[in-house]
Amino acid sequence: MTTRSGRPGAFLSAAEKEQVEQAIAAAERETSGEIRVLVSRTVRGDPLDAARERFARLKMHQTRERNAVLILLAVASRRFAVWGDEGVHRIVGQEGWDHLRDGMTRHFQRDDFGGGLAYAVGEVAKVLKTHFPWQPDDRDELPNQVVEE
Repeated sequence: MTTRSGRPGAFLSAAEKEQVEQAIAAAERETSGEIRVLVSRTVRGDPLDAARERFARLKMHQTRERNAVLILLAVASRRFAVWGDEGVHRIVGQEGWDHLRDGMTRHFQRDDFGGGLAYAVGEVAKVLKTHFPWQPDDRDELPNQVVEE
């Protein structure tokens, strides 16, 4: 089956995927935080619950400073969720997540999924850079590739 991306089994085009992965790499050069993006066709129910479950499955809670963020796009239901570890959530709060949601929604309404995900990565990076700046002993704790399932 060919999808919107033109690649079998993929939702994002190769260019969109590269755009998001470059945004992740750029963000993580300035922060000790970790950002992952997951595009899933199989989310049923509340995408926030799915993000929480996948966050744990991807072992994102094991970062040194508990400062990882997962951005999940549920393709079939056309919904999304962002799940931040406890260190990030304490700082961002609901108002910050709502701001992120609103910006992503504007992109997604224009079918700009790569742009919406890259926007989200950039906004998360701003918060992480301020509160979890890059340190000389930092290491990349999680892969930067977009996960598609």
